[in-house]
Amino acid sequence: MTPGGFRHRASKSRGAATLLAVLAIPSLAAGCSPTAGPSEFQPPDPDSIPLEEVLGVVWEELPGNPLLPIPPCPDWHCLGLTDPAVHSLPNGGYQLWFSTGGDLGGPVVGRGLLDESLAFRLEPGDGPVLELRDGRWDRYRETVDARWDPEAGRWTLWYLGYETSFFDDPAFGQIRSVDVEGVVWKESVAPIYRPAPEAWDHAFITSPHFLEMPDGEWRLYYAGAGTTIGIGILRSFNRGESWEPHPDNPVFQRDLEGWDQGILHGMVRRVGGRYLMWYSGYQEPLDLDATPIYVGLAISDDGIQWQRSPHNPVLGPGSSGSWNDLRVVSPYVVQEEDGSLLLFAHGQSRADIGRSLGLLGVWRSSAP
Repeated sequence: MTPGGFRHRASKSRGAATLLAVLAIPSLAAGCSPTAGPSEFQPPDPDSIPLEEVLGVVWEELPGNPLLPIPPCPDWHCLGLTDPAVHSLPNGGYQLWFSTGGDLGGPVVGRGLLDESLAFRLEPGDGPVLELRDGRWDRYRETVDARWDPEAGRWTLWYLGYETSFFDDPAFGQIRSVDVEGVVWKESVAPIYRPAPEAWDHAFITSPHFLEMPDGEWRLYYAGAGTTIGIGILRSFNRGESWEPHPDNPVFQRDLEGWDQGILHGMVRRVGGRYLMWYSGYQEPLDLDATPIYVGLAISDDGIQWQRSPHNPVLGPGSSGSWNDLRVVSPYVVQEEDGSLLLFAHGQSRADIGRSLGLLGVWRSSAP
């Protein structure tokens, strides 16, 4: 099936294909000079990397990928799973929110649980936790992240929302859960951020990722496109009551001469006193049927000024015929008790083209 045919089939899922939307911004591809990108991904060689730089650079795919198979349509998540957001549970294991679509329309947001062996199950299994709602600014919701409030015993969730499409009226929303599980959510009255018509990110925003700074500042890192493609920051100094763009936005931009001429889905963790950002990158010009997407790493002392890792890209498509032999997108990293890192991501195979958006997998970077 051609890319156009895929978009036709997936039209009822609308923005569940945020990746396809980003790849379809033709005006931003102008002026890029194609370079010799990594046509066959070769992971960084651990023996050539200083021991103190291995964490977050060298990744091992864990057995059991992908985490959840795609059910046959019709089903509420039969178009695939994308954009994981993962948080640890007090009694062990993790919970994971994801974007998806299917016979309920879309995008919608589902939730699942992973036990200590990382076996994944949907919870609830019979439908999404964020459905479509007519007549609202955020009729469609996707690409979420969350924060647990131990004092209130509730979750705060951030997401991309829109009523028409992610190109026409994208904005970020913020909601809080009614329950401790993060299944039932209050409605948001208005978005917390909508790009200005002439802003650097006026054409497209997606994937807000939360980070709390040591001084109490809240940040949402997000991918944006307009006058450039890069990563921006929204910040709040009153625990989410109000948000403002960082004056230096975008704080991280694409490299027109590199493998990451396009950037999307950057997320940040504070690891060992530094800030590490894993992001998805791709090389112009783009072909929806064939363009590989990789994961890169950038490093910062303050979370604002970034340097690319010399070992980039640090994660890429699997071997030919594997479940993710075309793309690895939307990295989300959590730290384990022993200091090791787990990276959850959305992978897509060449066999998925025309059939689904792909599935979710997990990798580990062991502490030295």
